[in-house]
Amino acid sequence: MAGIHVLHRHPFTPFDQTPSAEASSFLAMPIPDEILPQVTGENFRHRLGTFPVEITNWLPLDAETNSTIELKKKLLETRRDEVVGFKAGGEAVAQEAAVLVSRWAGVELSSTGINALVEASSLVADDLAVLQPVKSADGNEKLLLTAAVVCCPSRWTLAEKIGHDMLAVHAPVAKYAEHVGAAVDNYFQRITVEKPVWRSNWIIQDHPALFQPVIPPGPLLENPQDLWIRMERQTLRRLPETGGILFTIRGYQQPLPEYLSRGKDIASNLRILLERLPDDVAQYKSVYYYRPKILKWINQFC
Repeated sequence: MAGIHVLHRHPFTPFDQTPSAEASSFLAMPIPDEILPQVTGENFRHRLGTFPVEITNWLPLDAETNSTIELKKKLLETRRDEVVGFKAGGEAVAQEAAVLVSRWAGVELSSTGINALVEASSLVADDLAVLQPVKSADGNEKLLLTAAVVCCPSRWTLAEKIGHDMLAVHAPVAKYAEHVGAAVDNYFQRITVEKPVWRSNWIIQDHPALFQPVIPPGPLLENPQDLWIRMERQTLRRLPETGGILFTIRGYQQPLPEYLSRGKDIASNLRILLERLPDDVAQYKSVYYYRPKILKWINQFC
């Protein structure tokens, strides 16, 4: 089971472990430009913010792909119960998603069902979550999270999410239901096989571990220059046979000073986004405690 946070500076070491000596030389790659947060509108609001994704660029490779895959393999070997989730009845949708990923990677699968999804997950840096259409008692169809391999959770546990619909999965996200709850369900129903999409999100954290399912009991740091910005590139693809949706999640971490040093526009955008965050959303994004300090410190980059 997950333990307490061990302070370190290595995204590819679990949050509750001490990095190897070799990790001391780690330098984070810049988070890809195309997923950086942008200022939209005049006030904060959760947005779907999806864009078409070219199939040829579905799960792109980069300088941290191999390190992420190695992290996933270690977690699947040593902490499988924390990173694999499955609900009975999801065999077919898990299998179809796994085949889609394995074909992308050019590898033939040797297993079926949830084991196939685990096998496919070790071929790519992205986490894999599969939504299955299920008829509810009132006859309406809902998409439920029935199979997933999530090795890079951002302070949430897969066991709490499996078997639930999107509104329940995102229940801890402040203002999610109010801003986009119904819109997400409707949008997911309209995703087609021919037109997959991608989106991104961001969060500021005081620990860099990509595998970080636990919320610390309080702030881990004091100085904003020690913080990290975490972003996810997410894609959504309709599965043609089962009608399910494969939701992929690729996590990145970059030290906050390095991120802000990439340009005045990048720093200014983040400052505006931080200023606009309602307190409850700032709390969810792990930045409420640090926000006053960041806003005083960030101007040197703008």
